[in-house]
Amino acid sequence: MGSYATFYFSNFEVCSFKSYIEPIVMTLFRESDRKQIKWIDDDGEERVTFQYCNTISTIKLRLNVMGFNLANTINEFNKYNSEPIFVSEYTGEKFEDISVDDYTFENWLKAMKYIVTSEHYAFELKDKIKPRENPLLYHVLSEHYDGESYYGFKCSDIRFVLRALLELFDDEDEVILDYSDLVDGGYYSEEEKICESLLQSMANTYINNEKIILISEGSSDITVIRRTMEYLFPDIVDYYSFMDFNQSNASGSASSLVGYIKAFIGSGIRNRIIALFDNDTAAEEAILALNKIAVPPNIRVLRYPYLEMASRYPAIGPTGIEFTDINGLACSIELYLGRDILINNDEYDYPTKYIPVQWKGYSQSLRKYHGELLNKEQILKKYFKLLDDIKRRPELKELHDWTGMEKILDMIFNAFNQ
Repeated sequence: MGSYATFYFSNFEVCSFKSYIEPIVMTLFRESDRKQIKWIDDDGEERVTFQYCNTISTIKLRLNVMGFNLANTINEFNKYNSEPIFVSEYTGEKFEDISVDDYTFENWLKAMKYIVTSEHYAFELKDKIKPRENPLLYHVLSEHYDGESYYGFKCSDIRFVLRALLELFDDEDEVILDYSDLVDGGYYSEEEKICESLLQSMANTYINNEKIILISEGSSDITVIRRTMEYLFPDIVDYYSFMDFNQSNASGSASSLVGYIKAFIGSGIRNRIIALFDNDTAAEEAILALNKIAVPPNIRVLRYPYLEMASRYPAIGPTGIEFTDINGLACSIELYLGRDILINNDEYDYPTKYIPVQWKGYSQSLRKYHGELLNKEQILKKYFKLLDDIKRRPELKELHDWTGMEKILDMIFNAFNQ
């Protein structure tokens, strides 16, 4: 026979679920709504009822917050229930089609009020109604649930129907999901937090279908990553949403990025987010502010990866130019744009093959110097021109050093596989 969870508005049974609880219904509840009610049956034995329960007024407000207010519900009805409707009646010789006229939201709600206040179940009422006498009510009773409509209300989401039905009840009435039978049947334990687990499952499904948000220290990083991804992985780029610094007028720096991360954490946002920091001293120092914060698993804090060519790179200091390992000290995204982009080519008055880094300051907390690549703006222009040239002459792709950007993109693609 099976075990069922039953969903009620006051004493009206809206629907039931065999062997499981429909996750979409659980969006109306929270774990604080869970109740265990002990009572004595006719045989004098103690029984326990397991349910999630809250008032009509609270459920209305929750649905409104989710976007299922009455105005949107009426629009949903008008959108999906505008086509002509007919019901059939057997005359003794043949079936005749009868038009369902004036199928408006108001008339549908009147029909539902008749059903809700009746002493009979919907399937019993259907046998008592003749199609010709009340075609609209007969249609509603015939369409109890067919996968596309609920009591004849076709919609994209059952919560629109639930919001409409709430209009038929008093604010102090209760919305109840009784799952006692499922506990007795062993489908759920007595203390299981069903609402919490189902909502988390839905959130995970939603998150996995949403774009991953990419944020960085500044607009240049985002532009480089987006344009490179568009070129190298055009079939992947649409899986990401790139922070628009210009549109949002957001400031760019390692400390600002830490601020954005804290804001996301504080808001409880569930979307997957990748925060990209430079591979330098300033980023390492800024990230220290996150050490005492529990960063949730949907947020990945990453630094640009180790770069082989940066292990012996020219850097200008007080004593002149030295070749040193600048990984973790001065590797901004410009260092990852390729050897052919960084090469000096006698454009600048540097006695080195590659455009050098210049030491800028010293971090007391980390006891490390911080360096910055010179002529960043010109380097970016050179890289973007290369991307434009490759569109016209694809053979140029093979001449470019993609090592650094491939490392960054590989890190991004695998951010949530760790």
